[in-house]
Amino acid sequence: MAAVETRNRLMGPRLSTGLIAIYGALILVAIATTMPFLWMVATSVKYDPDIFSYPPRWLPTQGFDFGNYVDAYRAIDMGRLFRNTAIVTVADVLAQILLGAMAGYVFARLNFPGKKVIFFSLLATMMVPFEVLVLPIFLLVRAFPLAGGNDLLGQGGTGLLNTYSGVIFPNLVSVFGIFLFRQFFVAFPREVEEAAIIDGCSLSRVFWTILLPNAKPVMGTMALFAFLWTWNDFLWPLLVIKVDSLNTLQLGLSSFNQETGTRWAELMAGSVMVTIPVILLYLFLQRFLNQGIATTGLKG
Repeated sequence: MAAVETRNRLMGPRLSTGLIAIYGALILVAIATTMPFLWMVATSVKYDPDIFSYPPRWLPTQGFDFGNYVDAYRAIDMGRLFRNTAIVTVADVLAQILLGAMAGYVFARLNFPGKKVIFFSLLATMMVPFEVLVLPIFLLVRAFPLAGGNDLLGQGGTGLLNTYSGVIFPNLVSVFGIFLFRQFFVAFPREVEEAAIIDGCSLSRVFWTILLPNAKPVMGTMALFAFLWTWNDFLWPLLVIKVDSLNTLQLGLSSFNQETGTRWAELMAGSVMVTIPVILLYLFLQRFLNQGIATTGLKG
């Protein structure tokens, strides 16, 4: 009997049938999720005969064509596209973290008339698709006062069209970020803030020196989401950018879809290069994402 117990302790807890089924289902979902990315990588190093072969083959039969990456990089000047996208993305990520944290703190700690009504009204806007808001935002950007030749009333020019500011503007702040920071600040111990105020700290100093440094998990989570939203955005840059010098990566990749057909090898190679920064950022911020989800939304 003692030998059996010793063996069980060494082997660890046994997996139940239900747990095995759950793990199996998760593995299948992981494989199904990963396969498109693996197919993209495989296609990016194939010659055209292998790309259009039937039945499709995972591995090329005519060798690996790594020149597709060079062709894709040169065809759409990806260095310029990376620079443009990085400028827009960094600006939006920093703005969403800063403005989301400040607004979240206001809704979590300050009392003012109509606070709950305003907060729940903001949450209600999350149910409105961005496509519904595109036209009014576009008109607002085009009629931006004293920009692009506009007068004080927003007439006579192009506003923020064909500028970095026009691409950045709609994503400066997100309701999701406000909600995320608000939930974190609500759960943060008030005793710490009260002790700092007793020692002479103002509310602004409490925010900058105590709350914000402790909100790193939420900041990392928000940075990842904001990065994904801006980095992968196609619709809004398509509407406000009409000059090639300001094109973003997603607009550049769309140029591989031509009237004579799609240049699949270059398109897949470019897509791989665009995806790599997202994967690296996720690996770097994964621990913040887990902590951020664990520390927000637990207290309303």
